[in-house]
Amino acid sequence: MKRAKLYFILIIVLLLSGCSEGLKGVESDYTIKVTGADQLPFSGHYTIAGTGTMPKPIQITGKGPAEFTGKGLAAACVIRKTTAEGTLKVEILHGKEVVASAETADPYGIITLGKIPDTNSIINQILGKIFG
Repeated sequence: MKRAKLYFILIIVLLLSGCSEGLKGVESDYTIKVTGADQLPFSGHYTIAGTGTMPKPIQITGKGPAEFTGKGLAAACVIRKTTAEGTLKVEILHGKEVVASAETADPYGIITLGKIPDTNSIINQILGKIFG
């Protein structure tokens, strides 16, 4: 029985990886929005993971406000103030809805945010059926 389940999982993984172009339709728009004090300097990285290979985090440096967009299944970021003054606010938007948000006024404060697919998403439903 364990061997049959293992073969089933391998087949599903192969199908999903081989059909990643076909799964592009389940990806949706994500935006990483950096705001707070006007022209507040920040640095960090973000990633928006899709159905293909796992992307490398994208390094960013700039002054707020700023937005970074992409299509995927999940989004994550780590953004740091590069000054002691001001307030930094970071939001992750899924479409137009804010799904994660945090802010800091700490000197050189760091914000870490992430958004994974909802429990009722097609990906989580497939994984739930595979792993029981």
